[in-house]
Amino acid sequence: MFGSLKRFSEEEGINTMELLFNEQDLVDSVCVYTASKEYTHPENIDVELAFNPSFGFSATARIHGQARTLHEQDLIDAVSYYLHDYHNFDPDRLLIDMRFSETEGVTASIQVRNF
Repeated sequence: MFGSLKRFSEEEGINTMELLFNEQDLVDSVCVYTASKEYTHPENIDVELAFNPSFGFSATARIHGQARTLHEQDLIDAVSYYLHDYHNFDPDRLLIDMRFSETEGVTASIQVRNF
């Protein structure tokens, strides 16, 4: 499953739910997403997440010794793909916000609207 479910709320008739992804959830998302692009299995991929204040979020995915760099939009796409493919979420209803903290590392907050 994923890191945690933070809250349900209703604002102006719009149902929202917030999911919180920890680093492992993001790594899993990148593995699934990259595997679909490279026609391999997620377990064949190693991922390293990174954050640079000047350049934003990125990841390096290693597949059979070859490295592939994913930029912030790729990470957002990976989370969306993972939630759609593994948990049947509608990607058009997701608002994904990447975050970084010294204690938790790279995380993501995902707003699910009208679930």
